[in-house]
Amino acid sequence: MVNFYRVAQNDFVSLEKEIKISLHSRDLHRKAKVIYDNPDMFSELKRAWAFWLLANQSYSSDLSGGWSYDNQTGKSAKKATNKREGFTEDYAIRLQGAQIECCDAIRVINSRDRQDAFFYLDPPYYNANMGHYDGYTVEDFELLLKTLSRIEGKFLLSSYPSDVLNDYIKQNDWYSKGIAGSIQIGARASKRKSKVEVLTANYEIG
Repeated sequence: MVNFYRVAQNDFVSLEKEIKISLHSRDLHRKAKVIYDNPDMFSELKRAWAFWLLANQSYSSDLSGGWSYDNQTGKSAKKATNKREGFTEDYAIRLQGAQIECCDAIRVINSRDRQDAFFYLDPPYYNANMGHYDGYTVEDFELLLKTLSRIEGKFLLSSYPSDVLNDYIKQNDWYSKGIAGSIQIGARASKRKSKVEVLTANYEIG
């Protein structure tokens, strides 16, 4: 992910060219997986392209997932086309003033915290199938919550409901809001599973 943002920041034109010619293709998805699994064998540009393709052509955007397709509607192919067309220079412009980090989130929070800081946090959902983020534990999540209970700035956290989250919400008088949604299961758009995500903040949210 860090490599993708770095290439988008520093060599957008080359990355855009690779993405614009990428069809919705099982074979391209397979090749991207090979690049993603063997990063030392490929250039930063190829690795950035592989990340983009896997994120946009895998089931549920799971980098370790299979190729996303559908049986009738053509929805997956249309989505891939929209993603290609949506990859514009706005990405590069937005990233010009960004700092791109690759270290522990707790360290980043502590090093940037101040009264006017704002942190948006979307950690792996330890109580769900984490795919390529596998290994994030409830203990890691609780350490994040403990850190957030001490910061001076504001935060907004996305997660699934959990007992440990509820405990910290009560202890710190945080605000929370549940958002109902659904995720697609398999290739058929009609097969979906209900999910509730929670937004948690140390300020009042609508």
